Amino acid sequence: MGLPGEGRFAECGVWPGEEGAFALVEAGHQRLRDQRDMERLHEIGRALASEHNLDRLLDLILTQARRLLGAEGGSIYLVVSGSGSKELLFAHTQNSSVSLPFHRYRMPISTQSMAGFVATTGECLNLPDVYRIPEEAPYRFNDAFDRQAGYRSASMLVVPLQDTEGEVLGVLQLINRVEEDGGEREIVPFLSQHVRLAQSLAGQAGVAVKNASLREEIERLFEGFVNASVLAIEQRDPVTSGHSGRVAALTVGLAEAINSTPDGPFGEVHFTDRQIRELRYASLLHDFGKVGVREQVLVKSKKLEPGRLEVLLHRLRQRQEERMLEALQAQWAAGQPFRRDYWEEVQRGFQEETDRLIAMLQQSNEPTVLTQEVAKGLGTLDGLRYTHWDGAVEPIFLPQDLACLAIPKGSLSEEERLEIESHVTHTYRFLQQIPWTRDLSDVPDIAYAHHERLNGRGYPRQIAAPDIPLQSRAMAIADVFDALTAQDRPYKAAVPLERSLAILELDAVAGHLDPELLRLFVEAKVYEATVRRY
Repeated sequence: MGLPGEGRFAECGVWPGEEGAFALVEAGHQRLRDQRDMERLHEIGRALASEHNLDRLLDLILTQARRLLGAEGGSIYLVVSGSGSKELLFAHTQNSSVSLPFHRYRMPISTQSMAGFVATTGECLNLPDVYRIPEEAPYRFNDAFDRQAGYRSASMLVVPLQDTEGEVLGVLQLINRVEEDGGEREIVPFLSQHVRLAQSLAGQAGVAVKNASLREEIERLFEGFVNASVLAIEQRDPVTSGHSGRVAALTVGLAEAINSTPDGPFGEVHFTDRQIRELRYASLLHDFGKVGVREQVLVKSKKLEPGRLEVLLHRLRQRQEERMLEALQAQWAAGQPFRRDYWEEVQRGFQEETDRLIAMLQQSNEPTVLTQEVAKGLGTLDGLRYTHWDGAVEPIFLPQDLACLAIPKGSLSEEERLEIESHVTHTYRFLQQIPWTRDLSDVPDIAYAHHERLNGRGYPRQIAAPDIPLQSRAMAIADVFDALTAQDRPYKAAVPLERSLAILELDAVAGHLDPELLRLFVEAKVYEATVRRY
């Protein structure tokens, strides 16, 4: 019985012989190894392409490179901008034999170091023993790590991480290729095929690093834009400064609590890092539409604007003086002698009446609940007159003044309340104009629904529970809680924590807020992100 393929070789007139047969077998094995390596490279490429966090990506690159090439350890350096020139950032390291605290550091790009040489020239280095580098080589091995860790570096493969345009983005350094034979571990050199594999992997890694870096730059741009937008909101409405940040902290905290309770009512929900970031941006920008609300309405803390209150107070004082003058003129016209005690009594009576009217005006101007007694007294203001500078006798209080003072609770008229509520629609329209990336595309919709209520009595669309995103429900709880507990509102005192939670519970019972989310908010003590017990 002949060797496999004997007939075929005979037909060709070629007999490989024993050495040729072994060579053919080895060649077949090599083709299988190459095929497996290509498959593994393909799998690695897909894994690298799916990871967008730069730190996790660097860890993944090292893990896969060491596994593919049998390396005991490895490091990654990134080319970064320094003070006036490019530098190498020691960005990540792994070693299966030793473990030391990892510290990032920067160093100049110089051909005197192996990583610097590869970053400068774009060439690969394959060194069987780093302690036996030829004298004529421009680079040297830094044995500081070996001395500190009690380690012995030997074989080393250093390849550049390049993008598709050939720009060197960093350096991949693999240390000590390990072969095992019968349980014995041996440090051996990297072979030529390992260089090719490392170059292929480094090409994939370079593209992935560039994409991740670009993504981080875009995220920094978004972060700067969001922070600038929040600053614009707070400068427009200084009274609520810090509100957006606190709502974001509470909303994100509630989402993380959902992630931490897989056995809870939201066990099927898990927010990814991208979704958490999306929720944070939506929370920070949920009130941006306030830039479209008139400032005098936005910052209105009393029923009347301060300037209008001063005008009314001045007119009441002027009316008192006019009535005193009228009384004095009537006394003269009647030919009655001037009596100081009588005049002081008249003057005291006018002063007391004016003080009573001013007290009523100031009390009804407060944004608290309007009492029946004060509401009834407002009717006496309707007929009061004063003399304008042009001589015309006009009413002190205009109909819109009396309408504002008659507001039963709060400081806003119905028209002003609707204008304030319009900020949600302004927010949505503004956020829709931003070309959000795919993983942030729900920011406008999440912010749009934060004032909707489960029973359909929210605003601006009056949508009910099935149409309100879970993220918006979480933000609604955070928004109401912060409005209750905020310490910086000049028009109201902060509501104590226990009372605030009780009010939220009443809102949940009334069908405004999500009761399961509120229960988690309380049980996980999410509120401690902004309000702590002392």
